[in-house]
Amino acid sequence: MLKSILSARTKGLMALAALLLFAVPTAAQAAKWYVDNTLGEVKPEEKKAPATPRPVQLIFEFQRDGAPNPRATKEVKPWIIEALQKSGAFSEVLETPVAGGAVLSVTFNNIVKKEDVDKAKKDGFRAGLGFGLFGGVVATDRYDVTFEYLPGEGAASIKTLVQHALHMKYGKKDVEIPGTQVKNVTEAVKTVVRQATDRGVNNLVSDPAFPQ
Repeated sequence: MLKSILSARTKGLMALAALLLFAVPTAAQAAKWYVDNTLGEVKPEEKKAPATPRPVQLIFEFQRDGAPNPRATKEVKPWIIEALQKSGAFSEVLETPVAGGAVLSVTFNNIVKKEDVDKAKKDGFRAGLGFGLFGGVVATDRYDVTFEYLPGEGAASIKTLVQHALHMKYGKKDVEIPGTQVKNVTEAVKTVVRQATDRGVNNLVSDPAFPQ
């Protein structure tokens, strides 16, 4: 069942959900995925963009509880680059040094709380006994996304932290999910990455120290 729900591109990201799904039978109902509503989209009236965008070198790392996750880094990086390119904040986004020496460091840290994992395992077992029909589970993956922009050599860096979350509902659980449902886990993770990147970049550009 895990294979049918988590694609090869994202199963390295959903640590909490994966632990849960291992505990339930293949006859159980499919999970539903929700992007947390707290962060949301950057509204048009909020969006900032420099008058003259400059190129930037991207340094990106995906982590789980602060430890590097190379596989997830490789899979998520193209989504980060795409979001940065569409933001309008930079003329180019490269992984090599650029003219002017600007560098953007993005760290996407998937935080897995032990109490959340323990509860998910316990609830997952209970849901499994009823084939998902008489119980259910709600699990949450939380993300701390750190952005640090260095305009050039000798300049002070600009930093911002964005927090986001992804929820999974499995089986029959009568509880309101504080998120917007998406069609699958791949779309869920892509949306979290895009929204967090859009918000982080907008925060940086809104800083008076960001080159305009």
